[in-house]
Amino acid sequence: MPLKLTELKRLHDKGYNSGQVNRERGSDDLVFYWVTHWDDTLLREAQMEYRGEFDMIRSAGKQILSDLASNPIQNDFESINDTPDEVSELADGLYRRDANHNTSLEAFAVAEQEAVVCGVGAWILETKYRSNKTGNKKQVIVRRPVYEANNNGYWDPNAKKIDKSDADYYSHLNAYSEDGYKKLVEELTGEELTTISQGSFKHPEHSYVFPWIGGESKKIYVVEFYHREKVKTKLLTLSDPFGETTILREKALDSVMDEMMDAGYEITDEKTIEVWEVRKYIASGAEILNGDMVDGERIGERIAGEYIPIVPEYGERAIVEGEEVYEGVTRLAKDPQRMRDFAYSYLTDMFSKSPREKPIFFKEQIAGFEKMYEMSGSENNYPYLLQNRTDAAGNELPIGQVATMPNVNIPPALAAAIELSAGAIREVANPGLPQDIADPSTSGKAVLALQARLDMQSMIYQEHKKYAMRRDGEIYISMASEIYDIPGKEKVELPDGTKKEVEVMQAVIDEETGEIVILNDLRMAEFEVTSRITASYTSQKEQTLDRLEKVLMEMAPDDPMRKALQLKIIQLADGVEMEDLKEYANMQLVLSGIKKPETDEEKELLAQAQAQPPEPDAAMVLAQAEQLKGQADIMREKREGIKMQLDNTNDQAERQIDVFKAQTDRMAIEVKAHEAGAKIRKSDIESVGEQLDNTAKVNELQAPIRLEDMDDEALFSQIAAG
Repeated sequence: MPLKLTELKRLHDKGYNSGQVNRERGSDDLVFYWVTHWDDTLLREAQMEYRGEFDMIRSAGKQILSDLASNPIQNDFESINDTPDEVSELADGLYRRDANHNTSLEAFAVAEQEAVVCGVGAWILETKYRSNKTGNKKQVIVRRPVYEANNNGYWDPNAKKIDKSDADYYSHLNAYSEDGYKKLVEELTGEELTTISQGSFKHPEHSYVFPWIGGESKKIYVVEFYHREKVKTKLLTLSDPFGETTILREKALDSVMDEMMDAGYEITDEKTIEVWEVRKYIASGAEILNGDMVDGERIGERIAGEYIPIVPEYGERAIVEGEEVYEGVTRLAKDPQRMRDFAYSYLTDMFSKSPREKPIFFKEQIAGFEKMYEMSGSENNYPYLLQNRTDAAGNELPIGQVATMPNVNIPPALAAAIELSAGAIREVANPGLPQDIADPSTSGKAVLALQARLDMQSMIYQEHKKYAMRRDGEIYISMASEIYDIPGKEKVELPDGTKKEVEVMQAVIDEETGEIVILNDLRMAEFEVTSRITASYTSQKEQTLDRLEKVLMEMAPDDPMRKALQLKIIQLADGVEMEDLKEYANMQLVLSGIKKPETDEEKELLAQAQAQPPEPDAAMVLAQAEQLKGQADIMREKREGIKMQLDNTNDQAERQIDVFKAQTDRMAIEVKAHEAGAKIRKSDIESVGEQLDNTAKVNELQAPIRLEDMDDEALFSQIAAG
């Protein structure tokens, strides 16, 4: 049930009354550490003009804060109750991303600083829209610092756990000026406030412990109140036409009912469960300012998650007689620090007011020469000083000073106080580095041992910070399960600081069952949050590089792991223009199976490599090499045999060529002989022709002879006869 204003104020007053004395001490610690050491009744009444601060506590605080910064807390979300491992990886990536936002870093730093100084700090987790410029309705989780958590935050007095996970409410005050308060009212209610009634704040019905309007300063205190209670709700199982099931709480279904009905979802099962519901109220002494209006009063608003979203961080803490007490490095060191400031200030005041050592003369000794003795130090430019040897009556006067005004002596008690105060502060605060650590000649092992000794001073702060960070993880994942409830892409951060995009609430078909499953679904996921103290990523990387280089130097040149170590060193190395080398080394590590693929590009590259035929192992390659060597020997023998055959064939061909050449030469001679015979025959025929011509001419003259009637044989016979 939503709280009424009167009940809210009653709970706030209970928290305000509980531990008030301890809060006053913590407030004094903050002023002492940050503002002044002299804000104390006893020291204000000290009869000294000079009041210095010779601080040794600040060094102790810086040392502890440095130890906390160099040993960050790492949260891991371990899957339980059948939650897939990839969902825990998504939770880790989202948490790292949001924890590294600027507001989150500031929230951690403020809480850590106040825990060290006064014993307690805190921060608030809240949701906000990612972007208002584009109308993006997606939410993100951010952290907000709680300044002066010791003074302005009030827990349920019944809560005893160090992480306040057993608290039912938390009240946080914010101070506003009158104008600021009017603006806040207009932003939350839309109403313009013209007047502020003091009575309505301080005495709404009867007198309350807390003054809701602050005296002459006109500060108006507005409470940010978180309250949780168990409520019954229905857990609904919805199925779509394809058989995909979704489990939602009844209140979560209200906002998406129309869309799911349009998509064909039907309610197939329901059961009643009890869950924690957290409501946030913003209220002044007059009214609750946020939430819907019910029965004439606003009822606040429900926030994401089942935990009160405030994380306390303690310095040293204990429960004494049912009351919580806490303190930081300042509390026990204040008294010796006051003694140190008092002693040094008294010493400084003493020397600044006390006269310096001076000679004493009878006035007759320097009568007439007083001006020579009035000036001292650099102002005295006389080469020498004069004094009288006799007085006015002629009596002998002593030569030289008759006495000396003594210097101021430091009281033994003051010297002892200075020494004791320094020792007392070291015993409770151990400020700064000892000289043996600062000595450059100290060995490395000795430095590590001494540093470990210094870490003992900050160990309790580191352990309590671990409780706070684990609580932060529990609250974060409870809120994340409600705001990351629709499909989309989210950027996550990897341990090395790089970022990648992942699909949230992605629907895919299971290849084995054929059913639709939702990947990276945080809504019903369950985790065990573990926290551990680690070195910073940079320190761990430097240590890893150093170890890899040492191992590499000791490896044999032919060691198959040598190349893997070289690639890993390149991947981890930092430097200018090294991104291409680091990317190449990273891809080679993925291809070799040493590193699991993380990005889509790495997965695609590995899939392509696996699709190719596998390369044979070394033994197979050696066997194949021997086989190829034998085949090469056989081929060489074959080539030699073929060469011999070719040589023999060539010899035969050459012999045939010689025979053919001889035959050709002989044939050429015969051709020439035939050619000569033909020429002879031609010559004979030509001679016969001439004779025939001559005979024909004679016959034509003597008697006509029909030569065409004669055959060749008769013709030659005639020619031969005649």
